[in-house]
Amino acid sequence: MAIVDLIRVPAGDAVTFRLRRSRLWLRMVLIFVPMFLLVRLTTIGLSLDAWDFPGTVIWVLLTAIGGATGTVLGAGRNLGWIRASAVGLEFAATRREPVFLPWSAVQSVALRFTGPLTELLVTPTNLNAATVAAVSAWSPRVRRRSGAAAFIVDVGLMRPGPSALLAELNRRLVAHR
Repeated sequence: MAIVDLIRVPAGDAVTFRLRRSRLWLRMVLIFVPMFLLVRLTTIGLSLDAWDFPGTVIWVLLTAIGGATGTVLGAGRNLGWIRASAVGLEFAATRREPVFLPWSAVQSVALRFTGPLTELLVTPTNLNAATVAAVSAWSPRVRRRSGAAAFIVDVGLMRPGPSALLAELNRRLVAHR
């Protein structure tokens, strides 16, 4: 059972976005395959004999699958999630403590990067307005730039997608201003 399932939903209109294990595993395989292929080709040289090709493909695939499986197992049960409701915004990055912000304490929400590496930046009006639940070992990811702090959550693989998530958050943010 994930942490998001243990926390009581604050309102009946809550919308939850989650990172799925299968999507995380697939992302890691797609990242590891070209990386391990490049490593393999540089170690044995760019000229492959006919008998080297199947061995190289098998080595790259097995290494990538093993690395992706290790990543998913290392992430544990606490994959990233975001829940927006009439009361406020709750979120947690993978293996991080959940954070709750009432809408009055949310200054802005924005996306950074694209594709599977997309991150959501949640800028609070004041860091003291955030309520952090002490359920895991790692504190929330915070990015500080120009004196402003923002919480970071990986949303590139969440469904229905980062653009739908941003639209939902902006809709609720505008409604509560």
